[in-house]
Amino acid sequence: MPKITVGLDIGYSSIKVVSLSKEKEQFKLVSLGSIPSPQPGLFSDTDADLEALATSINKLFSASKIDTKEVVVALPESRVFTRVIDDLPYLTDNELTSAIRYAAEEFIPMSLAEVNLNWQVLFRSQAKTTNAKTVVLVIASPKRIVAKYIKILQMANLRPRALETETIAATRSLVGNNPFSPGTLIMQMGATTTDFTAVSKGLIWLTRSISTGGMTLTRSLAQHFNFEVSQAEQYKKIYGLMEDQLGGKVFEALKPIVDIIAGEGKRVIQAFETKSLHDPIKRVVLSGGGAKMPGLVIYLANILGLEVQEADPWFPIIKDQGSIARLAQEAPSYSIAVGLALREED
Repeated sequence: MPKITVGLDIGYSSIKVVSLSKEKEQFKLVSLGSIPSPQPGLFSDTDADLEALATSINKLFSASKIDTKEVVVALPESRVFTRVIDDLPYLTDNELTSAIRYAAEEFIPMSLAEVNLNWQVLFRSQAKTTNAKTVVLVIASPKRIVAKYIKILQMANLRPRALETETIAATRSLVGNNPFSPGTLIMQMGATTTDFTAVSKGLIWLTRSISTGGMTLTRSLAQHFNFEVSQAEQYKKIYGLMEDQLGGKVFEALKPIVDIIAGEGKRVIQAFETKSLHDPIKRVVLSGGGAKMPGLVIYLANILGLEVQEADPWFPIIKDQGSIARLAQEAPSYSIAVGLALREED
């Protein structure tokens, strides 16, 4: 029997699940599904709201015909602390432990006793020479956030096989660990945040998260036209950044917000390229629900001066011929769920 892996992406506006089977070295799509998130969802700490979330997850599993109880779940990038520490000398694994705890105190605004600290060595010089260095990706997950996710899963009668960050999951599905893929900036456009990840040779070198997402764009339209939020959402999805639609009025309302996101993308690219270890960023991959907004790919390509493409996490996965067109319609919004399901055993 091929092993089934399940990725569960609990977002603010929707919950997505993807189930994959592995045969030989290839993953095959078994099932997928999406359901709106009940509000206020993860923003609440009350048992009633978390129960509502668990009930929605159960409905989604039932509708998607998934009976596997073990899942891989993503923690939102905006709620964890991720940093690449690149100014360490050559250190052994034992020496790293204390060095990382010391360095982490600089960028984590809470006691280290309140977080789970994990790290991955990205680069280590071969020998202990004068210029030798160690570069480490450090992730600190607040224990309170982790406990909330585990509680929701328990309410839904599910077991976490692993919890990891959205950035790690999206990187796995969109770039993988291919050392030959070009330097890539992943822009994950969610409902409440946009997350940026600079990836080189299959490794994450820089991450950033800003609290400007799809809802900010919708609110801007609602205010501009005095619309209800639902109508503003429709206009955003239909007209987006198309200057030749409705006399460019929707474009004008959305442009200042998109410029904030693009400006942050530029800063991440510059920060990445000032580090001497890396290739330049050659392409931008747009992921998340906001990636399908009309005109966005061309607008960002013009501003950033780079190739910009919509994310396709389904590319390496075997799927039925009949479902390819349907999967492509929502491909960018499944990047995290697919990446979670692609996680191999530790």
